[in-house]
Amino acid sequence: MSTEEQECQPELLAEEWGARLTTARESLSLSIEQVSADLNLPQDYIRKLEIGSLEGLPSLVFARGYIRAYAKLLHLDDNQLVSEFEQLHGESSGGAIKPVSRVREQVKVNDPVMKLSSWIFVLAIIGVTVWWWQTQYGGSFSFSSSSETEQMTEQPLVAEDNADTADVVELEDGTAKLVLPVLEDSPAGEEAQEEPASTEAETSEVAEESEPQYLTQAEINKLQQAIDDNAPATHAASEPAVQAAPAIEASVAQSSEALTAKISADFVAECWVSIKDADGKTLFNNLRGKGQSLEVSGKAPVSILLGAADAVGRFTFNGTELDLDKHSRKNVVRISLPISE
Repeated sequence: MSTEEQECQPELLAEEWGARLTTARESLSLSIEQVSADLNLPQDYIRKLEIGSLEGLPSLVFARGYIRAYAKLLHLDDNQLVSEFEQLHGESSGGAIKPVSRVREQVKVNDPVMKLSSWIFVLAIIGVTVWWWQTQYGGSFSFSSSSETEQMTEQPLVAEDNADTADVVELEDGTAKLVLPVLEDSPAGEEAQEEPASTEAETSEVAEESEPQYLTQAEINKLQQAIDDNAPATHAASEPAVQAAPAIEASVAQSSEALTAKISADFVAECWVSIKDADGKTLFNNLRGKGQSLEVSGKAPVSILLGAADAVGRFTFNGTELDLDKHSRKNVVRISLPISE
């Protein structure tokens, strides 16, 4: 068959080079499965190439590559088979690969966008770190706050201890005023004891100064007469002093009674009671229940703490009933008796 006849009959030409592939494969005792495994191509592609059909193949470019690889496997002239394939189907209709005219530059470190992104990332890391630190170690701030709270809660206890030497007076506007008690027994007593001694010393000094160093017998007799005349008046003046002695003893007894505090209380509900005397001695520090009573005495002034004012049915100090509602704040009574006016 001439070349002109082959050009007029492309199907026969395709079958011819396809038959050459089949004949060469069979001469090498290769199956389609083996060729498919060696070329890593589907078996359907091998069958299409052997019958000269391009249906089902990806494109002419791939078909040309399959024919070249198949011809090399069968030890045939791959260039001749590819040339016949191009004569039959023409050159690849695919466009030529265009060269890359421009390659985009990679982002550099000093690029403004890169710098901005880096700063945003760093700030985000710092913010997350600060937030995590506050979340994990926020207890330190709470700890300082709790210590301040403990100091504030300790202040009432200190005020209670100091109540032994100070009185708390409730004002009309609901505030409390701290009044220091006046100790009338020690300084005044010492001054009262020192005053007679100083008076006697001054009297003796005056007597010594008034007595003449040289007296005549007439002056001595005259002085003796004056002393005898003043004796009745001195005796009369001493009688009121003797009468004033019982009054002084009575006032001393009253002052001793004033220094002793007697407290009595009846309870209608459970209440915490704490009582301390002027020396800081705890007279009572415990709970009292419903129906119970309490009677204590100690050196005045006494500091009293009642945890529930409404739980006290009756409260007396030295026989005088005291209205606790006037001295309670939030149902808690803190008072020092007697109250300084």
